[in-house]
Amino acid sequence: MTSTHIEISSRFDTTASRQVQHALPSCPAHPKSIIDVAETHATRHKAVEAGAELFAEGGTSDCIYVVLEGWLFLHRILEDGRRQILDFALPGSVLSYGIQPGSTFAFSAEAITNTVIAVIPLRQVNSLLRSNPESAAMILNAANESLLSAFDTMTDIGRRTAREAVAHFLLRMHQRVVETIGSEDDVTISFPLHQEHIGDALGLTAVHVCRTLRKLRNDGLVEVSRGHLHIPDPEGLAMDAGIFGYEQPEFRIAS
Repeated sequence: MTSTHIEISSRFDTTASRQVQHALPSCPAHPKSIIDVAETHATRHKAVEAGAELFAEGGTSDCIYVVLEGWLFLHRILEDGRRQILDFALPGSVLSYGIQPGSTFAFSAEAITNTVIAVIPLRQVNSLLRSNPESAAMILNAANESLLSAFDTMTDIGRRTAREAVAHFLLRMHQRVVETIGSEDDVTISFPLHQEHIGDALGLTAVHVCRTLRKLRNDGLVEVSRGHLHIPDPEGLAMDAGIFGYEQPEFRIAS
C-alpha cells in the first residue's frame, strides 16, 4: 500500500498544526489546484519517458513528486517475478511521502506515457506547514486520496467478482480523468492502459480482462479502443459494479 506519511518537525508549534487542520478542505482539492501548488513550490521538473522508472522500490529520496503531465503506475514485484499494481498516478497525484528524509520506497513508480514531474524537497513542504498551511493541506489531502484509491483496489481484488471489479475500476479511472481535465461525465477520455495493467491491478489475467471487457462492450456499457475509454451508460456500469445512487449529483467514487 502506498505510504502517505510526512515528517513534521518537532520544532513546529501547535499553532501551525491548528492552521493546517483549519485549512484542510471538506472535499478533495481539484487536481489542477494541486498542480498549481506544485508548480509554485517545486525546485525542479523531471521528465520521465514512457517505460522508465521515476523511482524504484528500495531506493531513497528527500523529495516528494507531483505528477504534472502523463500517467504512471505504482507497483511491487514478487519474488517469482509477478507484478502487483498498487495504483495509477495521473496529473495532480502526489507520490513518495516518507516518514523522514531518506525513507526507503516501498514500491516502484513507472511511467506509462511520457510524464513531467514536479520535484518538491520535503523541507519545502515542512516550511509550507507554517508559511502557507492551505497549500500544505492540499498536498496532504491529495496524499490521502491515494490511500482511498488503494482501499478501493483492495476491495475490488478481495470482494468483487471479475466483472464487478473491472466495471468499478473503469468508473474510477474515468472519473479521475474527467476531474483532471474538467470535462463532462460522458466525455471520451485518453486511456493508455493495456489489459495487462488492468489485470495486474485487479489480480486477473489479461485473458480474463479481455473476456470481461468484451462482455461489457457487447452489453453497451463501455467502449475501449485505441487508447480511449468511453462509458455510454455509467449508471448501468455502476449497477454492474454493485454501486447504487451513481446518478445522484453528489455521488463520488473514492479514488
